[in-house]
Amino acid sequence: QKNSEGFFGLRDWPEINPRGVKDKAYLVFKKENKPLHFTAVAGLIDLALPQTVHNELIKDSRFVLVGRGIYALKEWGYERGYVKDVIFKILKSAQKPLDKEEILEKVLKQRMVKENTVLLNLSNKNYFLRTSEGNYTIKEA
Repeated sequence: QKNSEGFFGLRDWPEINPRGVKDKAYLVFKKENKPLHFTAVAGLIDLALPQTVHNELIKDSRFVLVGRGIYALKEWGYERGYVKDVIFKILKSAQKPLDKEEILEKVLKQRMVKENTVLLNLSNKNYFLRTSEGNYTIKEA
């Protein structure tokens, strides 16, 4: 079967024959190729209510919340979780303490938040410690 964008595929593929708001939202993201606010997604789907779109985006694992109401596709490299979880993964994969600027740069590639949000999370002594050199590391349990 051929979809509205001119792509061919099997009839039961969501990309070819979207069934419901979540599949239509997925196609919107694929077409726009960038993170979008859920209201913008709703505006690009015929007769879709913003709250319905938001509810579907929250439930579907293909989508990741990357900012206030802003979603992106997981397949683009975004990971689910809070800002502190993103910081934790960054520090864990680095396997060494990192300075504030390095952490900010890497977190802002994953989340569309203000710098202060990242810095506030870094100051949480339950998860992160500041070394004598001023770098940040994971607090050991």
